[in-house]
Amino acid sequence: MTKKKPKEVIFEEGWADELDLSQEDYDALVRGIQELVATGEIFEDAIPIEDLPEEEQQEIIEQINRKNTRH
Repeated sequence: MTKKKPKEVIFEEGWADELDLSQEDYDALVRGIQELVATGEIFEDAIPIEDLPEEEQQEIIEQINRKNTRH
């Protein structure tokens, strides 16, 4: 049996610019996200966007569109 390659988390430059975090808190957040991905917990607890209320769906789409046009 082959062992699955661990998933790699790549953070886009500036992804946390709007967060007011100390370096220690930032590092803890990054480690926490990496751990959630490594264990698969982030996927187990994920909610499909179509299961969210319409208002939340629209808000997420708007945020994604703003991020995509920022560059």
